[in-house]
Amino acid sequence: MAGESTHCFAADLGGTKLAAAMVDAHGRIVAELTEPTDSRGGTHVAGQIAASAGKLAQTVGIDVARVRHVMVGIPGAIDPLTGRVSLTPNVAGLQDFDILDYLRGCFGPNVKIENDVNLAMLGEQALGCASQCRNAAFLALGTGAGLGLLIDGKLFRGARGSAGEIADLPLGRDPTSQAASTAGAFELEVGSLAIVDRYRRQGGAGAATVRDIFSLLQSGDAVAASVLDTTARWVALAVATLQSLLDLELIVFGGSIGVRPELYERVRQVLPALFSRPINIAPSRLGDRAGLIGAVCAVAQALSNE
Repeated sequence: MAGESTHCFAADLGGTKLAAAMVDAHGRIVAELTEPTDSRGGTHVAGQIAASAGKLAQTVGIDVARVRHVMVGIPGAIDPLTGRVSLTPNVAGLQDFDILDYLRGCFGPNVKIENDVNLAMLGEQALGCASQCRNAAFLALGTGAGLGLLIDGKLFRGARGSAGEIADLPLGRDPTSQAASTAGAFELEVGSLAIVDRYRRQGGAGAATVRDIFSLLQSGDAVAASVLDTTARWVALAVATLQSLLDLELIVFGGSIGVRPELYERVRQVLPALFSRPINIAPSRLGDRAGLIGAVCAVAQALSNE
């Protein structure tokens, strides 16, 4: 069993922000930070992760070399054989760089990387609204779209680590377009840039972000309501598809857009017209901390297994 001085490092890398935490021998967060993701991507992001561990170690008053286990959530598919990352449109350069090898060079062999939405699913299973579930999904909607799958009580990653890459689901106005082959047809309909673009194409004004659209909705903006109605229909189609294939107990909505009641309530209202059986959906109880909490749970479990 790990001693009292043992610490672990957990991080959740996103397209816009990096959240990181230092965890003690009892699995408790003793220091954490959040900062914008380095826009240069690749090696710069890897260095940022390592630097954040150093900052947290200094805060706690330990040598970062004493960190025993490390878990980092990555927004992409991770090959279970090689550890290489692919399908990372929101963080440039990651798929051209061996981030796992880099991090092991910084911290030693007890480093693991995991898909960020898989970790969010673990967080909700441990401490969130999926705590009683053995078959569930975490649908992350924000800058992009991602999915974490819990099947028979365990994460389901697929043969090449790309299970849950729902951005590529061929749902959209033109799923065979060149843009869809690059960014993913579903993400082109429900990602943050797509929602803002839809608002502008429908004649809306004064919205630079999806947050602005939510604010305009509260002010009675008819275009904002129409845009969210359309977005909800695309999301509901994806949810119905998941349910028809997997018969899930719960689909958790997360991400900066997915947790908004203005969206998931619209999805809930559309679902009965698309699917004959009830589908249980709920907003993430852990919010934007779900991925980080999942990473914390993973390193705590690694400690307990020693």
